[in-house]
Amino acid sequence: MNTSPVINAHEFHLSKSIINYNTKDQTLQITLNMFIDDLEMALQPTAGDTLRLCTRKEIEGAENSIRAYIVAHLIIEIKGKKIIPEFLGKEQSDDLSAVWCYLEVVNIPSFFEMTVTNNIMVELYEDQKNMTNIQLDKERVEDILFTSERTLEKVVMYD
Repeated sequence: MNTSPVINAHEFHLSKSIINYNTKDQTLQITLNMFIDDLEMALQPTAGDTLRLCTRKEIEGAENSIRAYIVAHLIIEIKGKKIIPEFLGKEQSDDLSAVWCYLEVVNIPSFFEMTVTNNIMVELYEDQKNMTNIQLDKERVEDILFTSERTLEKVVMYD
């Protein structure tokens, strides 16, 4: 009989993101949802294994590590130029298993297309899936399922 404690592991590896371009404010708004345990594992090589994300014991500078990881693995290019988002903050999901991260880029003039690279967690899991919803003023433009084999996609914003 196995009496070891059960770890809150999950059977699938998934992130969800929304990239919305707000034409009125000329901002690119990014919302990203990742499992906390996966994110902590992804951050270990650079931030160590004591992050304790979304707890009272979270280490100082954890958000800087999260931002650096996101910027390195969710890359958005507009007119051939890499866009660097500002990290606005994070919050734990209602079920306590994931974290929502919020990022934004201001002063982005209107554009026709963008290139999105999403390779979040693919260095950890071969079966990683990254669902990305591209929006224009909160209206769906395209849904993309990024995988370890498909990490880059060009998105046309207007028909």
